[in-house]
Amino acid sequence: MAATDHRVMRIPLPVPLIREMDAVIIQGIGGYATRAEFIVDAIQERILELSVEETEDAGPPPRQEEEPGAQPYESTVRKTIPVTSRKDRPTTVLSPPVAGYVVPAAGDLSRPESRALFGLHNRDYPSLWALTKLAALAAEGPIPVEDYVTDVLREAWRFGELLLATEKDTGAKCTALFPTNSDKRKPAETGFRSFALGDYRVDGDVYSTNGPLYEWRVAGLTMGESHEPRVGLTGAGWDLLRGIAGISVEEPHPYNAARVFFEHLANFAPEDWRGFTEIISAIGSGGASRQDVLAHVAQAWPSWTNNEVSTNAAGYIARAREWGLIEPKQTKSKYHLTPLGHEHSTGGKQ
Repeated sequence: MAATDHRVMRIPLPVPLIREMDAVIIQGIGGYATRAEFIVDAIQERILELSVEETEDAGPPPRQEEEPGAQPYESTVRKTIPVTSRKDRPTTVLSPPVAGYVVPAAGDLSRPESRALFGLHNRDYPSLWALTKLAALAAEGPIPVEDYVTDVLREAWRFGELLLATEKDTGAKCTALFPTNSDKRKPAETGFRSFALGDYRVDGDVYSTNGPLYEWRVAGLTMGESHEPRVGLTGAGWDLLRGIAGISVEEPHPYNAARVFFEHLANFAPEDWRGFTEIISAIGSGGASRQDVLAHVAQAWPSWTNNEVSTNAAGYIARAREWGLIEPKQTKSKYHLTPLGHEHSTGGKQ
């Protein structure tokens, strides 16, 4: 991050708290080198926790021996968004077209990076919402990328207003990634494009792509007559939309949709799927603290910096909660897997 992206803040902190923080840093716990790293990390974690739901203790963790069928999944997890929000559910349900134009695999110019998604992509619903919009816009054929981005950003602002109203009515956080701050319009749109959609770069005749829609192999690029890139859905993209049709902003998403999404990632975006499986492995059957998870992630991706480990781990934890792999709330400062999470930790079917 460039120096111009930083701002010095003077905040009074209790002396005992500072001493405790320094002791943690000196002992090397968590891999923090400076107070700044520690404080930034703590703020990021708190923001992500609050954007999912309250963080009070959830009581005893669910018993691992529960069968991971629909009933225990519903009863132990589907509590993140209050029942009162269900009156708003029809307005956020994804209803994509059944079929449409498919970008030919042989002519697809997109070249994904094949890597884990950056932690600021901390929710998958916005990307699937944007993919649904692309399916409608490009049902008859690929459209210019910039036209798609312009249209979907306009719709994202409108949808963000709807979600703000839902948050006000229910108290549930559901605006993550969607642009909602009109006072910072450009950064909000840049963030949505980068972390909910993805982007492309051109070096001569060679394209490189990044971000969820390209990493998941659900959107592909073709060359238009005026040599401007056009975007449409891949065959895998249509298959994924059919499998997750009907999900809404409510979390966690339905069991069957989660299974379809995980299978898609395992087949088409294995490095992104690895992010989930490493988090599941880190938490395990007995639960894990945040520092336990960070230590596991740092070992799994040794090339990541401490800040990358913290940010990316937080992103995958939030996404795992979205899909019902991790309990919405911690128990005694530990994350715990849901029955669905245990299913994957023990080698269950994807």
